[in-house]
Amino acid sequence: MADDKESKTEEPTAKKLEDTRKKGRTAKSQEINTVLVLLVSVVFFMFLGMHTIRNLLMLWHDYFSISSEFHLTSESTQFLLKNTFAQLFFVTMPFMGVLALVGVASNYWQNDGWLFSWDPISPKFNKLNPLQGFKKFLGKEGAMNLLKSLGKLSLIGTAVYLAFDDEMELIPVLLESTIVQMLQILGWETFDLVMKVLLVMTIIALIDYIYQKYAFMESLKMTKQEVKDERKNIDGDPFIKSRIKQKQFEMFRNRMMGKVPEAEVIITNPTHLSIALRYNRLTDPAPVVIAKGAGYVALKIREIAKEHDIPVVEDKPLARTLYKSVDIGDLVPETLYKAVAETLAYVYKLKGKAL
Repeated sequence: MADDKESKTEEPTAKKLEDTRKKGRTAKSQEINTVLVLLVSVVFFMFLGMHTIRNLLMLWHDYFSISSEFHLTSESTQFLLKNTFAQLFFVTMPFMGVLALVGVASNYWQNDGWLFSWDPISPKFNKLNPLQGFKKFLGKEGAMNLLKSLGKLSLIGTAVYLAFDDEMELIPVLLESTIVQMLQILGWETFDLVMKVLLVMTIIALIDYIYQKYAFMESLKMTKQEVKDERKNIDGDPFIKSRIKQKQFEMFRNRMMGKVPEAEVIITNPTHLSIALRYNRLTDPAPVVIAKGAGYVALKIREIAKEHDIPVVEDKPLARTLYKSVDIGDLVPETLYKAVAETLAYVYKLKGKAL
């Protein structure tokens, strides 16, 4: 029984998932980020690669053309470095900006929205424990990471080998080609190699993404006791809730009892039910039920009525109807006007008042 209680067999609750997300933990695959960055890089160079390379070549050309006239001093060297970095920044900024956007978009998609948390970067001294590090490295997570790395290395290495093996016959062609032709051939072969590697990495990324989702949910599974404790924390302790309800009922009953002295008459059935009716012709458009109760509460209403000389009238049908159909603070419905008017007329007659 103890093992059953401690075994994590229950799916994580919505609160557990939300608390984990607030700590910055989500099911995320770094392989997805790598594939997307590589894919966008390929697309970028297909459309803007030559433009970027042309700008870099022009930058080189400008520097080589002034190299014979350049005088090396501390001031000129400082100026040259600043100018070089500035131009390199503007040349490579589109490419670097696109990669940054891809990284942000990938994390946004995998995290199901924006996610910001200080928890992952906050200092945790237990992480400095080398034993914990060895356990993590030698545990299930470390083994899976090792297998994933070996599998990725093997698949990508195989793809690269097969790509080079297919192009071995191009070596004689390259030896007889001009530099421009050689660059063109190598460019296309490199593009073909990258696409093959990208295909392999996409397959790896999809598998890793599915596994990360599964491993993440498995790591968050809860024991039955944890689910019970969480539900108790959310809903509150049943004993405390019952005590609160009891206190609320007592406060409501005391307020209700405090209004009984305002009643014109108490209608009973005669022992189990008591309904207190108020009718102030200046403020009430119709008689109002200001208190009602059964059993002990009915008895207390009659005791208060006796203390304040309020008439108690026995009318079983009217008492049952008022108790079931009219809430405290509500006006008596028109269907009961006649019966209530007759009762009030009887009470007023006893008191010598007019209705």
